[in-house]
Amino acid sequence: MRIDLNYYTAYSQYAKKTEVLNAKQFGQVLWQANINDGLNPNSNNLSYSFDWGVQNGTPTLYNSYVPEYLDAGKTIKSVNTNWYDEVSQTGIANSLDVSASSASDKGSYFFSLGYYDNNGIVKLTNFKRLSARVNTSYNFFDGKLKIGENFTFNKTNELMDPGVLDPALRALPIIPVHTVDGIGWGGPVGGMNDRQNPVRLLEYNKDNGYQYQRFFGNVYAELQPVKNLTLKSSFGIDLSNYYKRMLQRSYVSGYLQNKTNAVNIDQSDTEKWTWSNTAQYTAKAGKHHFDVLGGMEMYKDTFKNTWLRKEGFLIETPDYMYPDAGTGDAFNGGSSTYYSLLSYFGKFSYDYDNRYLFSATIRYDGSSRFGKNNRFGTFPAFSAGWRINKEHFAENLIPFFSDLRLRAGWGQTGNQEISNSAVYSLYIANYAGGNPTWATSYGTAYDISGVGSGLLPSGFIATQTKNDDLRWETTTQTNLGLDFGFFNQKLTGSIDVYKKATKDILVLPPYLGVIGEGGDRWINGASMENKGIEIALSYQNETAGGFRYEISGNISMNRNKITALPQSVINNYGGNGTTDNILGRPVNSMYGYIADGLFRTQAEVDNSASQSGKGLGRIRYADLNGDGMIDDKDRTWIGNPNPGFMYGINLNFSYKNFDLSTFWQGIGDVDVINSKKYQTDFWSVDDVGSNKGTRLLNAWSPQNPNSDIPALTTVDSNAESRFSSYYVESGSYLKLRVLQLGYTFPKSLTEHYNIANFRMYASVQNLWTIKSKSFTGIDPETPAFGYPLPLTFNFGVNFSL
Repeated sequence: MRIDLNYYTAYSQYAKKTEVLNAKQFGQVLWQANINDGLNPNSNNLSYSFDWGVQNGTPTLYNSYVPEYLDAGKTIKSVNTNWYDEVSQTGIANSLDVSASSASDKGSYFFSLGYYDNNGIVKLTNFKRLSARVNTSYNFFDGKLKIGENFTFNKTNELMDPGVLDPALRALPIIPVHTVDGIGWGGPVGGMNDRQNPVRLLEYNKDNGYQYQRFFGNVYAELQPVKNLTLKSSFGIDLSNYYKRMLQRSYVSGYLQNKTNAVNIDQSDTEKWTWSNTAQYTAKAGKHHFDVLGGMEMYKDTFKNTWLRKEGFLIETPDYMYPDAGTGDAFNGGSSTYYSLLSYFGKFSYDYDNRYLFSATIRYDGSSRFGKNNRFGTFPAFSAGWRINKEHFAENLIPFFSDLRLRAGWGQTGNQEISNSAVYSLYIANYAGGNPTWATSYGTAYDISGVGSGLLPSGFIATQTKNDDLRWETTTQTNLGLDFGFFNQKLTGSIDVYKKATKDILVLPPYLGVIGEGGDRWINGASMENKGIEIALSYQNETAGGFRYEISGNISMNRNKITALPQSVINNYGGNGTTDNILGRPVNSMYGYIADGLFRTQAEVDNSASQSGKGLGRIRYADLNGDGMIDDKDRTWIGNPNPGFMYGINLNFSYKNFDLSTFWQGIGDVDVINSKKYQTDFWSVDDVGSNKGTRLLNAWSPQNPNSDIPALTTVDSNAESRFSSYYVESGSYLKLRVLQLGYTFPKSLTEHYNIANFRMYASVQNLWTIKSKSFTGIDPETPAFGYPLPLTFNFGVNFSL
């Protein structure tokens, strides 16, 4: 019997964060925005007052002030809160896995227990998982019958982050965490916007964890009734249960308050089962090898959900807030969906002398998610290979060529990833008005008291129209590849070129109001093409002194474009979003205005195209059609979110008992939408009055004419919230994903204690990032205003008996 133990502890933190304004800087930016607009900065509603004047014709800020107390009741004292620090910490995780295994000619077994506990970087968040796994197999009748099973049980408890990092970056720094008594919650007053207190969000979320249990696995039997024939039957199950009780407490936080307390309970159960049966026959005749397999598989997935809400609790404690204790309104609901899949498949493989290889497969799949007219789809595939180094004419190339194989393939695969109810007509009891595709039901025309719109008679309305012709989405791929090895496999690699054509893409077009009820309808219509190349290389060697090293890398390049769209999508194209799908362009291409720098002189303003709100320090937009006016007709393609290439590099070194490994990963020639700039580069474009990034301190002004950040303003008169190339930046990067150093104790030492292996290691994840100089954010991989990737330090041991 072998016993293995693996343990590690990890420490995580956000290495870099978006820098936001402190209380003094916030006042400075507020003052400048008002001065730029010719307004009196002391007429603001954010509790600031300013001592300023004009020196040599230039407005000058001498000092800014906030009152000692922000509210009339003197309960909220002005401070300089760093909300990011208030909600974050160093995350600590611990992981332990213990396993026991044994094998003989009569059978084998494997059993493991695992425990994982992670206190997150965001305070009061936690993830715990307990897992158990057992695999056994038994051989009977000299190995002609084999019976086995594989089962895993996981129990997860998680207290999730309620989404506080974004509010922490937006909350005003002059607001305190607590009122002066140290108990109540600080919050907005007067004309401040309604940003929630991030610490209160965390504190009131600490009892709102969920529990998830999952049991999955399969039992199987293999029988060889005659030589070369194997029959196998396998039955698998996957059962899971999700339960969450969320407490909604009453609170007062500045002028924000909630008087209704409630408990919300959500429970769902998923049941999946799979039954597979195959027959496989292998044969050999001289240098000819044959392998034939046929089989069928049945699959069913059932999902059930129940939810309830009860309001009105006298006591707000976790032990008390159960539905029976509530005295207020009650709500409940539920749903159930399922889908099933029936598949028949076969495979034929042949090789001659391990030199010429050929295989053919076919699948016939039927899914309940599709219409009755096209429920089944047929998906064939073929492949062939030629091991050139096995040819007699290649003998002189060995050992220079230790492996050389040419591959080619063609095949089709199907996709059914749509809603379980996509094929049906759906109805709801909802005549409250609005878009009839809205999922929330507000009841029929009249409620029990007789009030309501009464515009339509009570009854059901259609929200989705069925499509009996809905069919499988199909991808056809053709590929050509070459595998090679040199110098007895010291240098190995592969090259693959491919082309994928996807047709009948499953689409839910935008709802058309003119269609009326049942406007939503799933259809097949879009088509897309991908083509590219993938290259992988690896070199390994060992010096005379015992220094071993391996260097491997890969790079892939893919080009994507949409080749067809249904007419209903084309007719609904408005181009008002940040990304659009248009014929001949890559998926989710960025479409908008071209930002042609800032207006830096009055002459530039006067001689430019007509543009409402233009002025010094404002963004100048390109007049692409030359009509002297900036409007929708000046939009164009301004970015491609699909990387031109992706690559990875592995470096592994070992000397005596030490080992060092690194993994680098990167992408290039890709555009990202740096949505942080709405908050870091503008005062008035988004969420006016909330906290902003420190980049605003370098905004354009007559005293800072070389800045590329637009001038501060209290009103977005130049419509700079419109999507333009100002927000599109290079998303290229190279990251050191993993750096690990390990030490394995010598066997001469461990064998004295009957230890088979003992290794210690330390590693760092996300240690270093090289990004484009044109990217102004923190991390091009996560360019939004919220969560950056964490920096993680791991320390662990691997132990075997």
